[in-house]
Amino acid sequence: MSFINIRRTISSLSVAFILCPLSAFCVAQDALSELDYLTELPVTFSATRLPQKLSEAPASITIIDRRMIEASSATTIPELFRLVPGMQSYHIATNASAVAYHGMSDKFPPRMEVMIDGRSVYIPLFSTVIWESLPISIDDIERIEVVRGTNTVTQGSNAFLGAINIITHSAFSPRENIVKYQQGEFDNKTFYSRYSAFHELGYYSLSAGITGNEGNRFSSGNSDPYFNRHFTFNTSISPTLLDTFTVNLGANSGYSSVGDIKSTNDPNLPDPKRREFETNYQYLNWTRQLGSEKELQVSYSHSENIFDARLLRAEETGLSSDAQAFLDINAPFKITAETGNIEQHDIEVSYRQKLNSQAQFVSGLNYRSGSAINRQILDTTEWINEESVRTFINLQYSKENWIYNLGLSAEKSKHAGKRVSPRLAANYQLSDSSFIRSSLSRAFRMPSLLESNYQTTIYAPEGYPLPVYDYSFTKNEDLRPEQVDTFDIGTHSKWQQYNSELDLRLFYEDISGGISESEISSPPELIALLKGNPPRTHIISNSAQWHNKGIEMQYKYQSQSIYKPLIILNYGYIQSSGRRILSEVTNEIDPLKTRNPTHTASALASVTLPNNLMLSINHYFLSSVQWIEAQRNVEKDPPNSPYHRTDLKISKGFRLSPQNELSIALIVQNLLDKPYSEFYAENMFEQRTYLQAQLSF
Repeated sequence: MSFINIRRTISSLSVAFILCPLSAFCVAQDALSELDYLTELPVTFSATRLPQKLSEAPASITIIDRRMIEASSATTIPELFRLVPGMQSYHIATNASAVAYHGMSDKFPPRMEVMIDGRSVYIPLFSTVIWESLPISIDDIERIEVVRGTNTVTQGSNAFLGAINIITHSAFSPRENIVKYQQGEFDNKTFYSRYSAFHELGYYSLSAGITGNEGNRFSSGNSDPYFNRHFTFNTSISPTLLDTFTVNLGANSGYSSVGDIKSTNDPNLPDPKRREFETNYQYLNWTRQLGSEKELQVSYSHSENIFDARLLRAEETGLSSDAQAFLDINAPFKITAETGNIEQHDIEVSYRQKLNSQAQFVSGLNYRSGSAINRQILDTTEWINEESVRTFINLQYSKENWIYNLGLSAEKSKHAGKRVSPRLAANYQLSDSSFIRSSLSRAFRMPSLLESNYQTTIYAPEGYPLPVYDYSFTKNEDLRPEQVDTFDIGTHSKWQQYNSELDLRLFYEDISGGISESEISSPPELIALLKGNPPRTHIISNSAQWHNKGIEMQYKYQSQSIYKPLIILNYGYIQSSGRRILSEVTNEIDPLKTRNPTHTASALASVTLPNNLMLSINHYFLSSVQWIEAQRNVEKDPPNSPYHRTDLKISKGFRLSPQNELSIALIVQNLLDKPYSEFYAENMFEQRTYLQAQLSF
């Protein structure tokens, strides 16, 4: 790094420190550069909202910094989470991904909060995150903080088993302006640009991107193309030395596909699987320094998501000749239920204070509202609303070699009542470089808007004996929150002289009242009417319970020596057992033993050779697993086979002038070309190649 860049970096960080006091969501927190990761220990806010070193935090935290992102072979955000021990990232279609951690996972994994700059992007209508519709790209990211373990005391009930905070380049980020182009597999074309500048009262940055591909060409002749364009604007204004206002705005639109869906009657009908989406969000934050060790913060965020798909046509149903009558009375009926309009509001007030050299705390009050419309899965054309109010407090106290963290969160949901989630943790300093950590917690996950209101009714046309033809799903008025009791113990060590860092975690999680789908008896009148074709009615209920136990390890070696070597080693072992009721009619039980991959591992090795030539190798391993939905029947559906995958990335930088640099990169995923299936058995991942060109100025 040149002297000019170092001076600019230090200058920018100094301005950020003066204008924006340190806080949980302060933009200065988002502006840490790679220099911060070369100091003794990075500072994180994710576990408690208090500034803490990793060794002081009450939970295991993985930080994916910009150096790791650039060394990785990831071209999408979900692929980055393969670098987190115990976490699974997998494709459910060519352009659709899912990320899971310790959950009994299907294509929409719940139980993990995902945020962008502290703003939740968890969609209550689907009880998950739709990664392909996020209004950011991998180049917008400064770093990612992953809390491995329940964190409801800090980030609410969505953080039931873990939490992800994606921190983007803020207006203060000392990053160069860039223009980037990528081309590769499935005729992928991606354009991205970012620009930052200073205005009279602060900084602002703009970014925009367009990405798209033609998707996979299936044997049926169908394909699953993808397109997304996004725009973001961030600014930080400091009218006084005590006040900082942050504004983040963004929008995107595009379309994705849901797989190789085709007509059951006529293969010549138009492609039915395209799902269009639109998103916009606004985030406002005011931080006020009340004293040298006191801070007040008020934030508001709003987002809208629209998912739409093509209407179902009568000739595609495969029903009798009067199918049109059914469609008319049940209209609008989409080819996929993954549609709907969603709107969310989030208001929060928090206060942080350092009491003395030994104690600090943060407390706050949060209100969240989510509303959605979806005729097929909510059984109404009206808005359905779910509201929650949450108060929280986190206290850190240090004495001699001990650091204690006490957290408490009380949350009240409109439909699920109120629950209190506590956490008690103690960290002990074994030496100057090593800490041992232990924690006990109880957490609750409130049912999502979808889970509380899931109902699918097929109404009968005039002349049918009953007004209802079938109840595919029926609403559960007695649905309760999930509960998890957790104990974990771990160590965190950093050997400065060896440029090495090790995080080790042993955990036990007991989940009760797990929310799952099960079959129940249909109303007697429907059973009597449809003797030859008895209906199958399902309900979302607290029909599952299981426990997880295992170990996770992450080792990191990073040096600023001549070749700047970087080595990351991750390993996760988990053993799950329990049961969920699949059918109350037949007493069918899923033992859940094979619903988590027992072993996950990843490795990253990178070096920078003379003349700005960087080489990196990534390797991933996942043991066999039977994903929920992909393999519904444990006895009949074979599990996905274990796989190894090796990726290669080569990049070369060309200095065009003191201010301008051109870099070229080649990425080959699945270098050894050993195809393997992800999630669905027919969803094969073969070798993929990408070429990138980036101009920095």
